[in-house]
Amino acid sequence: MTTATNENEKVSNYMPDEISYSILSKLPLKSLKRFECVQKSWSILFENHHFMNMFCDNLLSYSDPPTSLILRVFKNRKQLFYSFSGERFENNNKVKLLDWSYPCENYIFGSRSINGTFCLHGSVDYSEIVLWTPATQTRKLLPDSVAESFKMFIPDEADVSFLYHVQGFGFDRVINDYKVIRYVGIYVDSYPGDEDWLEDLDSDHLWEIYSLRSNSWRKLHVDMPYTLQCYGDTQVYMDGVCHWLCEHYNFEPCLVSFYLSNEEFFVTPIPSDVDDCFHVNVSWINLAVLNESIALISYHTETTTFHISILSEFGMKESWTKLFIAGPLPCVERPIIVGTKGEIFFIRKDEELVWLDLSTQMIRELGYKREPYTRLWIIIYKDGILSIEGQ
Repeated sequence: MTTATNENEKVSNYMPDEISYSILSKLPLKSLKRFECVQKSWSILFENHHFMNMFCDNLLSYSDPPTSLILRVFKNRKQLFYSFSGERFENNNKVKLLDWSYPCENYIFGSRSINGTFCLHGSVDYSEIVLWTPATQTRKLLPDSVAESFKMFIPDEADVSFLYHVQGFGFDRVINDYKVIRYVGIYVDSYPGDEDWLEDLDSDHLWEIYSLRSNSWRKLHVDMPYTLQCYGDTQVYMDGVCHWLCEHYNFEPCLVSFYLSNEEFFVTPIPSDVDDCFHVNVSWINLAVLNESIALISYHTETTTFHISILSEFGMKESWTKLFIAGPLPCVERPIIVGTKGEIFFIRKDEELVWLDLSTQMIRELGYKREPYTRLWIIIYKDGILSIEGQ
């Protein structure tokens, strides 16, 4: 039996736009940008309202390993921790944590744990840093750094101050090592005699990096932009790279991306047409990771709106993409942090702790109301199997 074929019959490669858009909307932004040159209609996808809705839905529904929301509350000189878990942080999952009592009020948390471990540090006047794993109650006080060794050469009558700014904490996956990056500013008000020790530093500042594997600090020979606002909401870690926001670099705000394995870095300017949060009255700026992309989210006080943009290529100013604007939301009293699926947690004007679901634009309560004279922070916590013990 033979099958006859029509030699004139052509195989069609046509794919309906609805199918191709559905496939493309599931890609990370970096991959999507690379496909813009395939055909003209794909080069203007970000002008297509229907496609952008699909892309944002997939971006915000990206499946991430389970995380807990840790609420850190200060009241009457006491510190309490509460854990919220579940798909929507349901109220009945609120549990008071009894084994999170180690961090004192003076410590600053990063906003997210790395493999279940936090990097805690004091104010800029103190060099002390602690790595802490709550699940095992493991604590590691970091040794003296490079900057500490220079202090030994300074006379007692000198007026010299060292300010310590932790820029990043992450995990070097190449050699399985936790690392901390820090910028140290050195300020000399008065100094008797020659300042020969400053010549050894080569400048009035230095960069240093800590390795848990070697349990030591060393000087970094880099000249990177740095931030003096060393809080977790402007610093994130993703896939072996530490990122932080710098408000002013050559008169233009930027994102700094530092690779822990090879110690290379990229500077990505943030143009004002993407987000003018550095130039107008903005009360809050946050970095987050959404579906393997770095996201910049800001709250604009005058319009009571949240602006969401993501980055596809490090070092390329034009690779920022403005996704959408959420709001107006006049009920916002104080934004706090962004979750792993784009949830924006904030204090409502009635003192209720709530979160905004960007995919539905709905506001949901967590079941906690801020009491008078209390301060609170939110920490994103994820258990990990790579303990700091034994390294």
